[in-house]
Amino acid sequence: MTATIPSQTVVSTDELTPYQLCHHIVAHTRADRALWFARRQHQWVPMGSSVQSEIAVDSPVARDWSSILSHIHESTETSTDTVFQNQLDRYRETSGAKTILILPLRAKEATGATSFLVLETFDSSAQQVDSADLRADWESISHTLAPALQRAVDQFQTSPPRLKRRSSRAILAAVFAVVALVLWGVQVPLRLPVEGSLEPIHQQRLFAPTAARVVTVHVEDGQQVEQGTLLIELRSDELDLQTQMVAGNLATAKAELAGRRTIRSDRSTPSGSSNSSIDSSGLQSSTNELVLRERIRSYEKQLELLQSVQASMSIRSTVRGQVRRWDEEETLVGRDVFQGQWLFDVVDSSAGMIADLELAEQHVGHVLQAQSESQPLTCRLRLRAQPDVSWTGEVQQIASAVHPNAEQQPVVQLSATVPSTLEGITDQPMGSTVVGDVEAGRRSLAYVLFRPFFDSLREIW
Repeated sequence: MTATIPSQTVVSTDELTPYQLCHHIVAHTRADRALWFARRQHQWVPMGSSVQSEIAVDSPVARDWSSILSHIHESTETSTDTVFQNQLDRYRETSGAKTILILPLRAKEATGATSFLVLETFDSSAQQVDSADLRADWESISHTLAPALQRAVDQFQTSPPRLKRRSSRAILAAVFAVVALVLWGVQVPLRLPVEGSLEPIHQQRLFAPTAARVVTVHVEDGQQVEQGTLLIELRSDELDLQTQMVAGNLATAKAELAGRRTIRSDRSTPSGSSNSSIDSSGLQSSTNELVLRERIRSYEKQLELLQSVQASMSIRSTVRGQVRRWDEEETLVGRDVFQGQWLFDVVDSSAGMIADLELAEQHVGHVLQAQSESQPLTCRLRLRAQPDVSWTGEVQQIASAVHPNAEQQPVVQLSATVPSTLEGITDQPMGSTVVGDVEAGRRSLAYVLFRPFFDSLREIW
């Protein structure tokens, strides 16, 4: 069934390029990649992708989808078409896609699809996402993106093919191909720039156990503490009042129970009263004592719970490490905090540090290829504030998702090892900025020398 592009107007996405629109779709759905194709000169060609700003028409992905979409456009029963299913299965095997959703898009007045949007997922370790989930995600944002999608398709179909630019690229490619042939036999490591910070491997995060007021802070930022060290004391007037009330009720109930026991003991002494009246009053007294004992047990449990909360308001360190504060003592003492509010951390210095790095999204393909070839991924890092402090680490983990950094550029998170001691410094520089590069396999010297230039040209065009 063809998805109709509605006619609503939304200003916020009008100026987005096809590349940015694909990024927007991936950011607001559970898809890992979005591909967008439109028809030009009887062929389905790529308009944009969330992976890169342009896709070459003769690339394997473009050729595969051009064939698949042509078959969909010409056939009326693609769901039962064996040729179509075989094409899609071959693409799944070569690309590694787990879930694929093909969305034909058309303008309100059009009779057929004017473009196709393809949503894909790849990471099998994450929670399974099926095509129904992707379709639900798409329907939740389709009305917002509709005007921008239609505008981009109209501009793409009315603009002439960029033959001149392709010719320029061909000339540039030929020039650099000659240089590459000269240096093709020399293989060197390909190193990609990274930047990040040093973070602790293990740390104790301290949170307020209840709404309270900070009374005393016993430590300072950067101070080394032992396990069991008193760090901070909180106080809650409301909790103190509740504790006093429950303690008073408990004392009253115990006194009342003791008084009833004394009265019952006196009544048990022989007198001239009839046995029936004694039995009746004794039964009533026993019932009242039973109620009092239950009430006393309830008060004792309440008091125990309140006292445990009060004890937790004197927060102690559970590890041996270094204090990392979020505020100065002058503004932290006397501050009202809410339940669950983060106060500060105690870093376990004996566990060491790890380099939390960011790699530009456009470079992640090289790193993933090197990882698939079972090569150890190493990185050369140094402290930005102390360039003479440097070391070589090994990449431990590569994130599967892309997120924007502080400059709103798409990056992928990497983590790399850090030696237990860094030559040239005495204290562990937690939180310090690190810069360097990560090795992503080996390439020809020509490729390594001219890769930044080609990346710049790709971003400009």
